[in-house]
Amino acid sequence: FPSEKALRRLRIFTPKQELPLAGHPVVGTWNLLAQIGITPVEENGWITIEQELNLGVLPVEIEFCNGKPNQVVMTQGDFENGKIITDEAEIAEIARGLGLYRDDLSPSEALPIQVISTGIKSMAVPVKSLEALSHCDINSSLLSKAYLKYGAVGVYAYAFETKEHHSGAHARFFAPDDGIPEDPATGGAAGAFSGYLIHHGAIDSDSFIIEQGDFMSRPSRISAKVTGEKDSVEKVKIGGKSVIVGKGEIYFD
Repeated sequence: FPSEKALRRLRIFTPKQELPLAGHPVVGTWNLLAQIGITPVEENGWITIEQELNLGVLPVEIEFCNGKPNQVVMTQGDFENGKIITDEAEIAEIARGLGLYRDDLSPSEALPIQVISTGIKSMAVPVKSLEALSHCDINSSLLSKAYLKYGAVGVYAYAFETKEHHSGAHARFFAPDDGIPEDPATGGAAGAFSGYLIHHGAIDSDSFIIEQGDFMSRPSRISAKVTGEKDSVEKVKIGGKSVIVGKGEIYFD
């Protein structure tokens, strides 16, 4: 049962484990719950409700257009600025795990390979170009070893070259140890990545779009809004649109 503050409690699972937080399950779930009348409804405008995740109780904002949910925005946990990987042998191993050459990666003091979190740890890995990012062909055992060492659930490889001119970055998420060779949309990792960009002063705007999923033929556009400034991230919000792609029923004896 949810706490008194929360409208519903959500539990989120990969094939291997339960997660404290994740983005696209939250966006999709509240889109559905709004459609079936679990939330208050606006004809046109926004509502805010509280949800309970394993991470805690956090707000969710839902935009309605003509009485139907249009997009869902979730507030994530506190941004955590974790371990920076500088060892060249380790960086080369991460590259091999991604199926890339060491020179395809572009870590720097300003934008390092780093373990980051807004509730769930991922490893941000800068890649020098969109073309290089398109060539990722992961070695599951090598890549898993590289990120599990730091308690991360996967690798968020990214480039600043994008498919669409208004986007801030293009990313791919790999979590092979959890049975997820690649994920077309990863709100938890995108949230941490958004905090990382603002923390390092790598992007001019506090609101931007992250592209993901294109190389799986499942393009996703993730909206990010970060409150704070370089070296001082205060709040991260991640959102987007979703659609219902199937329905079914499960009966329990």
